[in-house]
Amino acid sequence: MTHTLISRWYLKPGREAEAQAALSALAEAVLAEEPGTLAYLVHEPCGASLPAAPAGEITFYEVYADEAAFSAHVSGPAFTGFLKKHGDLFEQNFPPNSGPFMTVSTLERLSGFVRPGLSGGGG
Repeated sequence: MTHTLISRWYLKPGREAEAQAALSALAEAVLAEEPGTLAYLVHEPCGASLPAAPAGEITFYEVYADEAAFSAHVSGPAFTGFLKKHGDLFEQNFPPNSGPFMTVSTLERLSGFVRPGLSGGGG
């Protein structure tokens, strides 16, 4: 059974350009190194959100083949290396230096579809 989640992280003000490059590199590394990661999409709010998204919010939509693939991601070199090198781009948990503050929602699909040919590009 797949493991799907949405995670929201929050950039520190003024770090947007640096984060965009780092997040793109992270997604490329996950694609290359983690065959159990089926989808790894990184988004920022655009247009009207209801309620309005907080400034600097980054949303990850992730689908893993199973719980083991998720565990491999969070303990693997792409993600852990990203945290070591770029974790300071994000607002931090308390106590300080305990990693980026994030919210995570694990999802179970009720219905829906993904059209063939969908890529990670665009909105």
